[in-house]
Amino acid sequence: MSDYFKLSHNPYYSVVAALPLLIAYEILLALTQTPFWRIRNAADVWIRNLLSVFHVTSQEATFVMIFALFFAIPFLHHRYAPIRWRYLGGMLIESFIYSILFGTIINAILHAILLAAPFQGNLLQNIALSLGAGLFEEFFFRVVLLNVLFWSLRPLIRKPMLNAAICIVLASFLFSLSHYIGEFGDLFDIYSFLFRWIAGLLFTIIYFLRGFAVAAYTHALYDIWVFL
Repeated sequence: MSDYFKLSHNPYYSVVAALPLLIAYEILLALTQTPFWRIRNAADVWIRNLLSVFHVTSQEATFVMIFALFFAIPFLHHRYAPIRWRYLGGMLIESFIYSILFGTIINAILHAILLAAPFQGNLLQNIALSLGAGLFEEFFFRVVLLNVLFWSLRPLIRKPMLNAAICIVLASFLFSLSHYIGEFGDLFDIYSFLFRWIAGLLFTIIYFLRGFAVAAYTHALYDIWVFL
């Protein structure tokens, strides 16, 4: 069991687990013929806008990201132990359990306020939105932003625990705020804002303890429960 928690936390498992999440997300959007920007979350849009600086179109960005994951797999294979496929199944079951516990905890704190405002679409679009939120929001706010904040504030805040606490609170605040930005952002509501802020804190705890993949799948599965 100790091997499971140790190995499933490493970047190799995160990259392998992220690949089917990204492919499923894009396939579902294609099947529903969803207008390109209609239900993509802010983190997804920001990443595609960043790639556009390198003259990569938004449509091409999907293939660039899939290629990058495929390229990373053999590179990481040489640095980490081989994938144990039963561990990937265990990570999915673990994420499923966390997603249920997550909803119970959040609803006990703030009553019946949804993590993400429901998109008025069909079931496949809602599932696609959930997968995209789990993948892109966890990557942007937990993997990228959290680490950028930590290293940026490190010269100013010498105590690692205090630095980490401030970064976690700030990254979760920005995660919540991002849901109200842009043409398709939600109307600001203090209760949903606080809910998302707390949600960000819990996702961060999962990210620190169990890694990116478990956090992403927990987020995606929880959002699916919301839409169902």
